[in-house]
Amino acid sequence: MEDSYCTQVPDENQMNTALSKSDLSSMEMRKKTEEELERLAKEFAAHKVSAAGVSYIVSSPSIIRRALWFIAVMACITFMGYMTVKVIMEYLRYPKILVKEDVIKYKLPFPGVTICTLNPISNRYVAHTSLKKLLDLKLMVQNISTETPNITYHSNCLKNPLCKWSWFQEECFCVRNPCLTEFCMPENGTHCSCLSTFCDNSYKKIKGCTKVTMTTPGGTKESCLCQGASGQGKKRSSRMEKEKFRELLSKFHDKRVRQLIRTIKHSDTHDLTDIEEALMPTTEELYHYGATFDSLVASCSFEGSRCYRENFTVLYDPTYGKCYMFNYVGKHFIGADEPILIHSYGSNSGLQLLLRISGRSVVDLLRREIGARISIHDPHTLPFVDEYGLNVRPNIMTNIELSYAEIKRLKEPWGNCDEDPGRMHNGDTYSVLGCEKYCGFQLMTSRCNCTMRYFLRGTVLNQLRPPYPICDINDDAQKDCITAALEEYDNTPICGCKSPCSQTIYDYDVTSSELNVNYFRAVKAIRTLNLDEDGELKYLNYTDQKLMVGVKVYYNTFEVTSHIEVPSYSWETLMANIGGNLGFFMGLTLVTFLEIAEFIWDFLRTACRRLTSERKVPKVASL
Repeated sequence: MEDSYCTQVPDENQMNTALSKSDLSSMEMRKKTEEELERLAKEFAAHKVSAAGVSYIVSSPSIIRRALWFIAVMACITFMGYMTVKVIMEYLRYPKILVKEDVIKYKLPFPGVTICTLNPISNRYVAHTSLKKLLDLKLMVQNISTETPNITYHSNCLKNPLCKWSWFQEECFCVRNPCLTEFCMPENGTHCSCLSTFCDNSYKKIKGCTKVTMTTPGGTKESCLCQGASGQGKKRSSRMEKEKFRELLSKFHDKRVRQLIRTIKHSDTHDLTDIEEALMPTTEELYHYGATFDSLVASCSFEGSRCYRENFTVLYDPTYGKCYMFNYVGKHFIGADEPILIHSYGSNSGLQLLLRISGRSVVDLLRREIGARISIHDPHTLPFVDEYGLNVRPNIMTNIELSYAEIKRLKEPWGNCDEDPGRMHNGDTYSVLGCEKYCGFQLMTSRCNCTMRYFLRGTVLNQLRPPYPICDINDDAQKDCITAALEEYDNTPICGCKSPCSQTIYDYDVTSSELNVNYFRAVKAIRTLNLDEDGELKYLNYTDQKLMVGVKVYYNTFEVTSHIEVPSYSWETLMANIGGNLGFFMGLTLVTFLEIAEFIWDFLRTACRRLTSERKVPKVASL
């Protein structure tokens, strides 16, 4: 049994011998593969790669030289990497430059021209509108006797540097804090530096002011330092003043007039700009009782030819009432009218208007200015008369000299323009100001359920009634809501309005000269010359009930200025700079990277061949 068992078990020496031969064969193969990989690397570094200095690291005769070459090559690689990262970071900033080009053209589109009167309600209709309260107040004031101001009281007020005289109220207002006067400048939160006489006992020393010696870079100097913080606080009325004011209001029996007096007296500004909305007629009244075309436009000619009513379109503006747009063609769409093209420039070309405006309004508190307002705009868009208009004076010929400009902006990542703005939510043609107004309108109506006149935009045709009422500034609750909403609108970037990538700009310069009124008087006399029933010559006399305003709108040149944004660091420039860095520091080219790719392929193929050979292990007899 033992002999038969022993014959089935392999000899231990035979097993050790077989394993030793297998290990030896594997070690020899591994060594051969490593030698082949090392040979590939040395051959690649010494002869194949086209990188300056790398071959010397493996082919230099001495170790010291190889070490020095290694240090030099690594230093070059470090600087090369730094400069390459720097140019890539510069590219990722996406810098741009503005290129200005001037091109002469032989014809240009004429802009839209909108004209408005600064007296939006005709005198004959005032009694039928909410402005009647202004008319009633005017009549009441005219029946009140006047008094002569106290000259002594005025003189004593002017002598005190802590007091100021209010011309609108004929009253002296004094402060205890010298830092609230124009003679002081703030130094810190508790003191201010004031006029030296404030600390002079011989003049009139102000309480709380002392002389101090201050050290400056130029040396030491004496300064008059006064105690007090800068900043105006709102004056509070005393109980006696409130009682006197209530007694004053009781003299007026008309409730609307009483409210108007209260609003004006409580205004924070002397010119009433903060309560202007309370003095304005409603938008419906402006639209229905505004100036008619024939009462505003006495004469119109374009390129030497007469223009007619059909050449104008009514703009219902929430501030100026009825305005009239020349060359407005509306929104872009297939088959739409195109703007008029003009083929000449100079003061004898373009649009020439003679306007007639009311010199005096029956209500004094409606407008602070007398004249007309002109707005130059793109013929495809409605104008922003209040923001982008200019006022023209009566009895003056105003020349508006146009120049045409185009702006082309870059989209992301170089810029932030809107490539295809299209229409806004309310259907208007897109513009930055229109977008901001609509955004403010949405915010105001959602917060206060009313809107400010500023956020409304002019409309055409029958879009007369605003979807929300105008906020009442006499209502304390609405007034607080308006203040909070406007503060949110000013401080929170909620609109996200972008400039269009392509835009047309009509720049203009304004000159003026005195209007020769006698010229037009003579023209009217001749045009109305006629024979009466008795056969005698008669003509209609010129009346001064209205003032004349002359306006000329024309191009002063056909030179078109293009402002074009272009990338100052393009993809091609980036590649050139990276290639310059690689070539300057290491002599690398695109071919070098192909050589490196070939070396990696050969290296991986050799390494994979080694792994495949190691898996082929010789079989050993099983137990």
